Amino acid sequence: MRHWRWAVVYGGVAALVSIPVVSANWPVDRPDIGIAELRQRIATSAQVGFAGLYESRGGLRLPDLGRYDDEVAPFKSSSRVRVWYAAPDRWRADELLIGAERGIYREPGGLWRWDSGTRRIVYSPRSDTEPLRIPRLMDLSPAELGRRLLADTVGEEVSSMPAKRIAGQVAAGLRITPVSTTTTIDSVDLWADPQTGVVMKVQIDTGGTAPVFETAFVDLQFGRPSAAVMQFDPTEVDEPVRQANTADAIEALSQNTLLPLPDQLAGLPRRGQATGGLVTYGSGLSVVTVLAAPRGSLSRPGRGIYALPQTDRPWGGQAIVLETSLFNAQIISLGIFDIVLAGTVTVPELDRIAGQLAEQGGLF
Repeated sequence: MRHWRWAVVYGGVAALVSIPVVSANWPVDRPDIGIAELRQRIATSAQVGFAGLYESRGGLRLPDLGRYDDEVAPFKSSSRVRVWYAAPDRWRADELLIGAERGIYREPGGLWRWDSGTRRIVYSPRSDTEPLRIPRLMDLSPAELGRRLLADTVGEEVSSMPAKRIAGQVAAGLRITPVSTTTTIDSVDLWADPQTGVVMKVQIDTGGTAPVFETAFVDLQFGRPSAAVMQFDPTEVDEPVRQANTADAIEALSQNTLLPLPDQLAGLPRRGQATGGLVTYGSGLSVVTVLAAPRGSLSRPGRGIYALPQTDRPWGGQAIVLETSLFNAQIISLGIFDIVLAGTVTVPELDRIAGQLAEQGGLF
C-alpha cells in the first residue's frame, strides 16, 4: 500500500511538471494571416500596451570584460524579467533576482534605475531620440527585440513558420534568413500575436545545436498598464538619488564627438544618423558598430579589455579579438585612437574592414 501511495505522488508531480511542455507542443491551428500583414502588425506593435513575464537565455562564452561584464550578462546566462509597457517612452522592467530586484523605469522625461540589493537609485534625463547604447531589460523582451529585428530585415528573406502556443496563446511564426555571407546569424525565428503584432518569442540561431539566444513570454496580458505601476517614486525608497547624464558606458562614449565618422566604411553604408563617436554600418542582420575612442580610454591599463592578448592579423597588424558564435569584435590602435569594430559579422569580415582602415591610416 505504501509503495502505491508514493507512486501516486510521483505520478502527480510528473503530470504537473509536464503540463507546460505538453501545452507548448500541443498542435495548434495556423492563424489566418499572411506574411505581409503579420509584418505590418509587428511593425506597429510599439503602440500596444501589455504586461507580462519573460525568460531569456544566452549561451555566449565571453572573457572578463571588466566594467562591461554586467551589461553583457543577459547574453551569457538566464534571466527572468517582469515588464509593464504602455508606450516607447513609458514602461517598466524588473529583473527578478534571488532576494533582490533590479528595475528600470522609463518616463517621458527620464530613466530611473533602482537596485534593491545595493539600495542604489540613478536618474538619467532622456530625450525622444534614444542614443546608441547597451541593450536594456526591455530591449531584450520578445516584444521589443522581435520588432527591432524585423525592422532591420530589408533585403533579407522572410518566410512563414508553423504556429506555436506561447504563454497560453496561439502565435504566428516568421523566419528571417539573412542573404549576406558575412553575418554570424543563420536565422531568426519569431512568433507574434496575430491580432496585435506583439512578438511573444524570439530565437536567434547561429548554426549550433541550440539557439544562441532566445527570449519568450511565459505570461502575457494585453492592455495598457496603469501609470501608477510604471512610475518610480524615490521618496518611498528613502535613498539618495544619483544623477547621470548617460545610462551606460557605451552611451557615454557615443555622446563624445572625438572623431567624425564617415558615411561609408569599407564599402558598408552607414545606418541611421551618426551618434558622436559611435556609428553602425551594414544592412539587414549583417551589422558592424564602430567606436573611436582616445587610446587607452576603454578600460584601466592592463585591466578588462586591455588585459586580453593581441594577435597577429592577416592584414599585417595586431588586434585584440573577441570571438563568439553571435558577436565578434576587433580592437585596433591607429594613431591616437583605439578603434572598436563589433557586430554580428564574421572575424574575416572584421579583418577585411580593419585592413582597409590600416591601409588608409584611419577612418578617413
